[in-house]
Order: sequence, then C-alpha cells, then structure tokens
Amino acid sequence: MTDHATPDTLSGDETIVRPEFDAPPGDPLALLREWLEGATAAGAREPLSASLATAGPTVTGGPSLPSTRIILVKNVDEVGLVFGTSASSRKGRDLAGTPYGALGFYWRETMQQLRVEGPVRRLDAEESAALFADRPRAAQATTAASRQGLPLDDEAELVAAAMALDESVGEIPRPDDWAAYRLEPTAIEFWQGRANRLHRRLAYLRTNLTSPWTHARLQP
Repeated sequence: MTDHATPDTLSGDETIVRPEFDAPPGDPLALLREWLEGATAAGAREPLSASLATAGPTVTGGPSLPSTRIILVKNVDEVGLVFGTSASSRKGRDLAGTPYGALGFYWRETMQQLRVEGPVRRLDAEESAALFADRPRAAQATTAASRQGLPLDDEAELVAAAMALDESVGEIPRPDDWAAYRLEPTAIEFWQGRANRLHRRLAYLRTNLTSPWTHARLQP
C-alpha cells in the first residue's frame, strides 16, 4: 500500500506573531535586520548563513547559467548585505560579468524565510581589508594558502601551508583577489511558514536603488 501521508517538512514554531504582515513598515532593510536579530535570539542555527545564487557563462561559452552555494553574510547595514570571497572564484567571476545576486535565508526553528535580490558591488581595498581582519585567524590562513576553486593536487601540502600561516607571528596578509562585496537589494520577500501551507508572504520591490519601495502581500 502506498503511504500518502504528508512528510513533516515544516516543524518549527508557527505560533510566533508577525505584525508586519498586517501592518507592513516602510523600510524593508530595517525589518530585515529585525528578522536576523530575532532569528539569532530565537536560537536559529547559523542565522547568517545564506544561499547565494549568481549567473555566469558555461566553460564552453554558452548562455548564462545559475549556480548557488552557502555563504556567511558578515554584516547588514542601511545599504545592503556584505560578504567576502575570492574574486577569482566562480561566484567572483560570475559577479564580475553579471553583477547581480540573490540571497536566500531559511530558519527552520522559526519557520521563516528571507529572499533578497539586487545588484552586487565589489567594495574597495580598505573595506575588504577590514572584513578580512574580522575573520577568525584559521579562516584567514586557509584563504591565504588556498586558490579557491582550482584543482587540488596535494591536500597534505595545503593543510601544512594553512597551519604554518595560522601558527606564524604577525598579521596574515589579505590575498589581493579576496574582496568584500555588498548586495544592495531591489527586492526583498519575508516569508512565514505554516504546516498547512497557508504561508504568509510580504514582498517589497523598487525599480532601482534610489526609487521608493513598494510592498504587497502575496498568496502562498
């Protein structure tokens, strides 16, 4: 006999009251920061981890194709969301050719999802250096020793090089191609899940970075 029972795919706390769905505020970036802080306070695991989607050409020079990976958002300010990566990595190359990205956050504990889309800008050397300096030393060492995305010939050699940098004296220099990036949103969606699939959705849009935000409730 075939089991048609619905799998338990949404198991967080759906009793949390979200007044913004009934009275949307004017500034979605402030609300985004509020959601991030709330997820952290609620004990969501790795609340700043997000899926970053970019688009770039195939190795054969064909049409642009999407790719996605999990990154750590390091800062959310009044302008956008900041993260760091190697400019020579696939996402760095994608963003150089198509400077636009989409971020997706999901917190199972609170049944919340955030979708953020917009242009992505590489920040200057000073801002990149500050972000690199804020990383754990072991992460700095790995970044300096590795050539992200290139074939790995000798794992033991890479590990030894990273450990030597980690145990060295003084600051670890930031690689020239490692940079900070900021996604400046033109679209933000706030999603609150419900087990019966009557999800609550609130979407904000603006045509460019200087135009006013508009918002609308969306059907599940």
